[in-house]
Parts: sequence; structure tokens; C-alpha cells
Amino acid sequence: MVMERLLVIGGTGLLGSKILEVAQGRFEVFGTYNLHASERKNMWKLDVCNRERVFELISRIMPDFVIDTHGLVNIDHCEKNPAEAWMVNVDGAKNVAEACKEASCKYMFMSTDNVFDGKKGEYTEEDEPHALNYYAKTKLIMEKVLSALDVDYVVARSSVMYGTGGSGKASFPAWLIEKLRGGEQVRIVTDQENNPTFTDNLAEFLLRLYERDERGVFHITGTDCISRYDFSVIIADVFGLEKELIVPVTSSELNQVGLRPGRVNMVNKKVENATGIRAFGIEEGLSIFKKQLIG
Repeated sequence: MVMERLLVIGGTGLLGSKILEVAQGRFEVFGTYNLHASERKNMWKLDVCNRERVFELISRIMPDFVIDTHGLVNIDHCEKNPAEAWMVNVDGAKNVAEACKEASCKYMFMSTDNVFDGKKGEYTEEDEPHALNYYAKTKLIMEKVLSALDVDYVVARSSVMYGTGGSGKASFPAWLIEKLRGGEQVRIVTDQENNPTFTDNLAEFLLRLYERDERGVFHITGTDCISRYDFSVIIADVFGLEKELIVPVTSSELNQVGLRPGRVNMVNKKVENATGIRAFGIEEGLSIFKKQLIG
């Protein structure tokens, strides 16, 4: 039996590497990297801003579906460098989406909870987005591009991903654990609330959406909506670290360049019903995460 082919754009990142791991044995897997090379087989260097190269690679691999995890995600960097953010998050993603359309394969795009302004608190896929920062605006614009492109697509909005694997920037819990183990004091905001998402769980949702031939916009996050400060305290408890080193501050005290929404609790009912999978809560996700780190 010939396995279907999956191509992961950004296959050395936190989510991309996890998708490749979870998909192994279920699909014939391929991945791309840009800055962080990989020794995994079937990995290709790709700059998504090189349109000709994107089309060439997808036509060569001929995947059945593509999960696009690439992106410039640092909110303050995007705010200060809007042209770069647009080039990577909009133009680059559009290159991949249009190559998928030409190759007649499904395109899965990773978006963000930041497309909402936080004023409503709880959000379903039916709620109207209103992005406060430039990073989120690029993601929202790309969502609209997809709806107009007549491509078979899924938009997956997620939030505060954490898990093992990947090259480059560490996930928030990994960063926090390193700081606390080093005895460093950290300032964490109390007035930004969202749904931390375990990448193993997220990867399984994405693969199942493809297997069920779903299309459209889905919220895929953890079940618990919690402040970044409270999340940090739980992480410290789970890993037996000094939570007294975690200093509560407000967003205004951090002087962040890009505006962040206050509370965005994304509801998972649509994706759970579509896939038959249950979203993890924080304690379940952190428990598995801890076992994986210990090895």
C-alpha cells in the first residue's frame, strides 16, 4: 500500500519537528528548513520567499497535503520590522498556498489566537477577528487570502505552543525552566490570558483533520485559559522549581512594542467534534512534557 505524502514547511521548528515525529509511519514524510539544518532524511532547504523554489519543490515532492508552520512570530520584532513580517508571513505563505493549489494538494496554515482583541474573552470560529498587533494582522490577512484563493485549505489557530524537539527558540516552559534552574528572577505578565497548547496534541489534531478531509477554520488549543503568570507558577510546581523567582507584572510595566490582547479563550468544540480527539489541559500536557524531558 502506497502511503500518502506529507510535506511540513518549517520541519525543524517546535511544531514542525513534532508533526514529522507523530506522522512517521502513517504518512511518507518530507520537511523543509531554512536557518536550522536537519539530519533527518527527506529534508530540503527552502526559503518560502523564493517563489520559484517553492513551486519547484512542491512539484517535485507532489505531497497530498502540506502543513505550513513557518513564520516570523516574534510580536515585537514584527511590529518594528513590518516589511520583513509581510514578506515572510504573507508573501511566503501565499507562495506555498498557490503552489499547493497548482499541485492539487491540501494546504494547512498555522494562525494565532492574536487575531482576536480579547474584549469578548471567549471565542469560537464564528467570531469576527480584530488583530491588535502587526504579527496578528499578517496572519489574518493570509487567512483572508486563503478564503479567496480557491485552494483546499485548513486554517489552524493556536496559542502558546510548548513541547519537546525543534531547533531555534525554546518554548515558553523550556525558557522558564532554564531561567528558574539558574536561579534567575523572571517578570511574567498577569493580564494576558490564553490557552497553552501541547504540540503532541496539536500535531495529532492536524493529522486527523487531514484524514477526515476537513476544510476551513479551526481553533486548536489546550482547554485551560490561564494568565502567563499562573501558567508559570504551575510549571514551577510541576518541575519542583522556585516559584518565588516569578515576579508578577502588568503588560504596561513590560513596555512591549506590539499590543497584546487581554483574554483570548479559544473554544475547541468544533475541532473536537470534527476529529473525535480530546484537547489536553495544562496539567496533562505538562505531565507528558516532563516525562519527555527526563527521557
